[in-house]
Order: sequence, then C-alpha cells, then structure tokens
Amino acid sequence: MPKVSVILASYNHEKYIAASIESVLNQSFGDFELLIFDDGSTDNSQKIIRSFRDDRIKLFLYEKNRGSYHATQDALKSARGKYLAIHHSDDIWVKNKLERQVQVLDENPEYAVCFTQANFIDENGEIYDLPEEHPYKYVFQQRNRTRQEWLNQLFHFANCFCNPSALGRNNLEDFPMNRRLLQLPDYFMWIKLCQRKNVYVLDEKLINFRLRRAEQNSASSLSTANLIRFSNEIYFTVREYLELLRDEQEFLKIFPEAQKYLIDGQIDTKFAFAQLCLEEKFPAYRKLGLEILYDLLHNNKRATLIKKLYDYDEKNFARDTGNYDVFGVTANLQRLNCQIEAGGEFFEKLTYVRPDGNFFVRFDIFAQNKISKLNFRLNDKGALAIKFLKVLVNGEFVKDFSSSAIHVAEDFHIFLSAPTLEIPCRNSANQLQVEILGVVDQNYLQKFEVMYRQTCAKIQEQAAQIAELQDTQDKILNSKSWKTTEPLRFIGKFLRKILR
Repeated sequence: MPKVSVILASYNHEKYIAASIESVLNQSFGDFELLIFDDGSTDNSQKIIRSFRDDRIKLFLYEKNRGSYHATQDALKSARGKYLAIHHSDDIWVKNKLERQVQVLDENPEYAVCFTQANFIDENGEIYDLPEEHPYKYVFQQRNRTRQEWLNQLFHFANCFCNPSALGRNNLEDFPMNRRLLQLPDYFMWIKLCQRKNVYVLDEKLINFRLRRAEQNSASSLSTANLIRFSNEIYFTVREYLELLRDEQEFLKIFPEAQKYLIDGQIDTKFAFAQLCLEEKFPAYRKLGLEILYDLLHNNKRATLIKKLYDYDEKNFARDTGNYDVFGVTANLQRLNCQIEAGGEFFEKLTYVRPDGNFFVRFDIFAQNKISKLNFRLNDKGALAIKFLKVLVNGEFVKDFSSSAIHVAEDFHIFLSAPTLEIPCRNSANQLQVEILGVVDQNYLQKFEVMYRQTCAKIQEQAAQIAELQDTQDKILNSKSWKTTEPLRFIGKFLRKILR
C-alpha cells in the first residue's frame, strides 16, 4: 500500500506533460503511486504518457473529454495511499516536495491539507519574475492562519492556495468537488474544507507553477465567456458562507470586523454578513448582500430586530437597491460628464442617458459669492443634439437660457462641440439647486455621418460632371474644325454688325 497517491490531471499539454511526470518520478520520497488521468487529449499527450515505464504509474486514458470533475472523482476513488497529492500536467515539482509535506502531515495530525509556496515559470520553463501589478505576484505568499482566519482571507481575497501544491489526507470529505463549477472548483473546495478543518502552508517554494507570458492558461484567459462565468461562479461560491451564520461566536471569529454590528450584546449575523458583502466591490458579493436583506425584510420578526438594532428598514433597502448596480446597468448607458461654473467655482457631476435618450442631472451649489448666472457644460461629444425639457433653478423654471447651439430644429439644439448653456439667476444667492432634464438624440451622430456621406457623394458627383465638361471643352478648343471655322464665324459676325 503506497503512502501517497499522486493524482496527475492531464489535458492537451503535450509540451509539458513529460517534465511534469518526471518531476514526480524523481522525488526524493519514493513511496507513492502515480495516477495519471488524461481527459481525452487531442494532441500527443497520451502517446507521451504511454512512453513512461514505471511500476508506480497507473493510467486512466479517456477517449473523450468529460470534464475535470469526472476525472478527479475517478482519481479520488482509485487512490489507495494514506495521503493524496494534486498535480497538474503543466507544473513541475521540486525534488523534495513530497518528502517535506509528508513530514508535516505525519507530525501534525491537526492539519488536513498541506500547501507550499511556489516559483513561477513561463512556457519555456524559464523562471518568470512577475511584474508587480501581476495578480499572481504575491497571491501564494501566505502566513499560516487558523481556519477561521483562512475563511476571512478567502472571502475578501478569493483563492490564495496553490492548488497543485496540495497534499492532504485520503478523506473524500476533505476534497468536496462541485461539478457545476468550471473555473472555481478549487476555491469552492477550500472554503468548504476550512469550514471544518485546519490547513497549513509550508514556507518553502516546492513547486514550479507555470504561467504563460502570453496569459494563455485556459482557466485564466480573458475571453468574454470566462469573465462572465467567473463572476457567476464567485456568486455561487460565496453563498457557501451562509452556512456559517447560525453560530454567532463562530461568525465573529471568522469576521472580527463585524463586531461593529454587535449592539448591546445582540447581533443579526445575516444582516452583518449582508453589509460585509455590500462593502465588497465585486458585483457578485453585492448581489448576495441585497438578496439577504430582501429576505430579512420579508420576515416580520427579523425586520423588527434589524430596525431596532440598526435602524434599517424598507427605505434604507430602497436606497441600497438604487446604489448598488449589481447587473451593470450603467455600463451599458452613455455617460454625461456635466459641469457648472458658478461665480468662478466649478462643480462637476456624472449622470447617465437612459435607453430612451432622457437624462437628468442636479447640482446642489454652495458658493462663496452670490451668483447671478450659471454656465452649464456637457463634456461629451456624443451629445450634440439635445432637447432641454426643463431647466430649473431653486425649483423655478428658466426659459430665457441661451445655448452655444448653431441651429435649433424641432426643439433640438444642435452643437458643433461640447454643449454649453448660460442660465440666468433671477435672485442672486450663494446657495442654488440646479436641475436639468433633457433628451439626447443618440442617433444624431449616425444621422450626421449619413448626411455627411451623402453631401460628399453629391460634391464628388458634381466635381466629376465639371471635370467632364472641362474635358469636353478642351477637346473642342483643340480640334481642327474649331481652329478653321471659328475665325470665319467671327469675321462674319463682325461684317454683319458693320453693315447694319
């Protein structure tokens, strides 16, 4: 019975698979079995895998790709070792990796999994010194923590464990796989594990983790589908924290920052967790936070409690649902950068154009000097045709404003550059509220482009006609008949004129 079962997952890594296998076979700790699962590679990976001759190798080569979940499940069920090691077909182990990790787990039965630090290598196997801004630069450089502290770290900073460095005890409960996740199964697995058991990070770089300089790692590529899927999987994964909200003491150990929601010895853990979610910038967290608050307010007893403890009710919820754009509505809207000059002071505001073209902006102005007029400006070339429906100063309609428009047609002001309004103030004051409601003709630029092209086409057509006439005239003037007959015609006209 081998002490370690090494699970090597392979898929279309013909360039790297040999080095990956060799790094296992050359380990200083030799009491292991190597289970290689190739998930239907379409390159030469399986041929390379078959070329290795070692009694410790067991092959599971599939004809069709079934997905990493199924291959990993087969591997876990087939493993006979006391410990399980996860390996990837494009990474390389340092020679004493297994030896050091087996020692840690043998001596520390309280740890379920042991991870290591990592070096980075590129597609050519060269050491890859990542730039400071690279997201992987420091992600694996973690100090050891309690399982509650790890859960806090995983919540705020996502996965921070080097998955292909993991060595754990052969217990299927310690490797809870989620077949519904394609990109974040590791993240889900370690959150579930840390809810029950402790892990350890060995402060030694015992794996060469491959990162292509061209960022071609399939799970990390920036394709649109992967970006969308990543956001959705973050949402599904963070939901696993809901199981931790039943025990108040455990919750506060995981999230000590939630102590501010402990009022007179009472805390609503769901409300506190929802607020922590809303404080995160990622939309998936905020969506979960709003869902929790929605459900709390639907429960009369809980709604009464959070009103008492936090003075939070449906009005606050309505404010939050208007502040947190979890569905990216504004990302699809045209932005308008608005500016008002009042008495030499400048006030700026960002607003959005709705799909129907309507926009609204309000300025609350507190100026040092009294203001007699305002200059409103839109720093946006995408708003060159605007109908101003309402211009209000302190609630009063202003009709005698002037604009920098070159033309007004059907109440739309047409501008050549950034639109500007001059707005008079009837009663000079230091404090003003200015509201502007308008409609942007979002198709104006397209219409203008069509008109421009049509005009250019007409000009080109007329130029061609002129050129054709000029060419005809030149041919006539240069012809022999013109040269012989035209002088006679001129003499005849001259004699007729005289004889009269």
